Amino acid sequence: MTAVDLIVLKGASPAGLGISIEVLDAVNRIAGQRVVTWRILSPAGAQTSARGGLLIPAQPMVRAQPRDIAIVAGLGAGSEAELAARLAEPDAVQAARWITRAWGRGTTVAASCSGVFLLGQAGLLDGRRCTASWWLTPTLQGAFPQARPGADAMVVEQDRVWTAGAGLAHVDLMLALVGRFVGPEIADSTARHLAADRRASQACYVIPTDLAARDPLACKVEAVVRDRPAATLADLAAATGVPARTLARRIQAATGLSPMRFVQKIRLDTALHLLQSTRLPLDAVAERLGFADAATLHRLVRRHTGRAPGSFRAADG
Repeated sequence: MTAVDLIVLKGASPAGLGISIEVLDAVNRIAGQRVVTWRILSPAGAQTSARGGLLIPAQPMVRAQPRDIAIVAGLGAGSEAELAARLAEPDAVQAARWITRAWGRGTTVAASCSGVFLLGQAGLLDGRRCTASWWLTPTLQGAFPQARPGADAMVVEQDRVWTAGAGLAHVDLMLALVGRFVGPEIADSTARHLAADRRASQACYVIPTDLAARDPLACKVEAVVRDRPAATLADLAAATGVPARTLARRIQAATGLSPMRFVQKIRLDTALHLLQSTRLPLDAVAERLGFADAATLHRLVRRHTGRAPGSFRAADG
């Protein structure tokens, strides 16, 4: 039997906790027996208040011995300033220490969205691949420079540290953990029971304009690529008047992506918009965006979204 700790801090998003319990309960019902157990832990003690004033019964974290898996609910903070302030509060500091100790004793730790920052506070992201909400990736990199975040993956695991994307990616995280600890057949049955798609990537949700918004140079690069989709790094350096190495460093810091990955995101975003809003043939879309051929664009769309380009076409009314 797998034992799970669900960690909830004051002001946390109740969505992640609810998803966790729903998935674990479904696993037991599908298995026909208790194959997982869980408890709710909080630094606050007997109960804690989630976002919206919801009161959640909990056990005191300070006296709890770690179990097989510890899953962190989202912190309920979205901006860089809110996250920094939240991580500095005493309950977050206490929870981070407990998580560090738990991981050191062999516990698998997991979090999605802003909860990933608590794993960073615990020192568990240093040198490891990880992910969070795509729009938080640059903030995550800035807060924990030794981490190796990526904006594409929905779920990433390395060395018993599991991270996932935005709040609803918590479903993907839970199903991935079920697949590893209980079995892939139960995970697949649970996904079908909950009508949950198994998604590998956040790429189709990434909005390049939002990634670029934090840096004027990134905004300028985006504008150049929208106008000249086939632009190379040398073209971007010439158009912006910034040396290629400086450009690469600035784009990486602003977006969490290399310049050419950022360019690819913009081209993919434009391709999906054209597929959704026009009847242009795929080869015409590929040519307009500077792809070698329609097959290349087809592979890119399929790799990043898990769907064929034709599925993005609006149905004729």
